[in-house]
Amino acid sequence: MRAERSLRARIVWAYMLLTLLLCGLFGTVTYVSFEIIENQLVKVRLIELGDQMIENRLKGVRLGLNEPGVLSDERIPTWLRGAAPGVHELTVDGEPLHVLIRDYGDKRYAIVHNETNFERLEWYVLLALAAVCATCLLTAFLFGSATASRVIRPVTQLSDAVRENRLAALPALDAADELGDLARAFAVKSEEMQRLLLRERLFTGDVSHELRTPLTVILGAAELLQARPKDRTEAQAALERIRRTAVETAERVSALLMLSRAPESIKVPLADVQAIVKQEVERCRPLLQDKPVELSMAVEGHPHAFGRPELIGIAVGNLVRNACQFTEQGHVRIKLTPRELTVEDSGPGIAEDLRGKLFDRFVRAAPDSVAGTGLGLAIVRRVCEHLGWQVELTSLADGGSRFTIHFATLQSALSPPGLTPP
Repeated sequence: MRAERSLRARIVWAYMLLTLLLCGLFGTVTYVSFEIIENQLVKVRLIELGDQMIENRLKGVRLGLNEPGVLSDERIPTWLRGAAPGVHELTVDGEPLHVLIRDYGDKRYAIVHNETNFERLEWYVLLALAAVCATCLLTAFLFGSATASRVIRPVTQLSDAVRENRLAALPALDAADELGDLARAFAVKSEEMQRLLLRERLFTGDVSHELRTPLTVILGAAELLQARPKDRTEAQAALERIRRTAVETAERVSALLMLSRAPESIKVPLADVQAIVKQEVERCRPLLQDKPVELSMAVEGHPHAFGRPELIGIAVGNLVRNACQFTEQGHVRIKLTPRELTVEDSGPGIAEDLRGKLFDRFVRAAPDSVAGTGLGLAIVRRVCEHLGWQVELTSLADGGSRFTIHFATLQSALSPPGLTPP
């Protein structure tokens, strides 16, 4: 994952970029100024004062040490004699020169101005400007770091309060700036989430409580009828199905109640996944009655995983039940290894536009079908997340689907609190 710059780093970079932009601007102005000065003081001076310099040369008058040299016809170097009248920029023996070629009277003169001192001054100024720019960048870094620490301190305090669940006393709640708006938005959203979670927990608890009583009555009545003389075999078989279904429903209710609790608050044993999968396969086998569908199960090794058997049964049962319910012919194959469970079928498959959201609530693999509520796969994903597992869907090239549950390794499963090691 690409590491995004923190807010602190962004503030420091903003200071440095602004400083760099200003230094670049001043550097450009300085360079242009030197070019203008060179043009005005050298070229224009040579052109405007050329005749005066020639006259001073003829009179033998010399105004200063830095005055340009004036050469006449016989003293003009051979490499310069063919130059046209005007100002020329040359470099001779590593020294920059400005040379004015001018005809005065019946002679040609060359006025030579050595730019070495000017170029050296320009170089010193540029070095000084670079040093100032580096100093400014360092100052911007230090000042930006110090300023960023003060600017982001309220944001850090707000983040710590949210992370530590101190939502009732968020800092900056009364502030009249953007940070106050953010803190108040956090508080409102947190209160909404708390109410939502409370309603969900209350609903799950209420459903569990209200279903336990009728299930207990059904289970007791079935056991009472089974204890009577077995004069009718068919009735006994029906009573056994009623009793078994009541027990299974009670287990499912308990599992749903566990699912509403935080994973770290539940004691998690090491479960025999093979036994759970076999039980769920047998429960779903009647769904394939009168269908030309082959149901097979292959097991490698001795698969065990950390998890409540009731929750594992919900995830496995939903996948196997869906495969059996929507497969009209062909096969349903279950493969179990110590690392994963695979449920593969030759059913109609999953439409491409539904694959990305198939595990969302109320999304059905077969929208036109009257069977199903669109909650089964959502529950499977929720159970897997609760157990620290992963579930994925693969569409087969020849039709059908493959659902794979990847179990958490024993080492990673021992990490969360509340787990009971083997």
